[in-house]
Amino acid sequence: MTGVTSLSSVFLNVSIGRIIDEYGMEAIKNTISFINITQQQAKRLKEYLERYSSAKG
Repeated sequence: MTGVTSLSSVFLNVSIGRIIDEYGMEAIKNTISFINITQQQAKRLKEYLERYSSAKG
């Protein structure tokens, strides 16, 4: 994530959201890790995943 300044909803929906839709939340947890990520980006991802899970659950 070097050089990435923000994580827009559009990016998250068409990347992370699509993976969750096709493969499930466990796919994200078990196969994807982020490196060179800021605390703000980590917080944004965590909040996104929590909201996504709540909306789909």
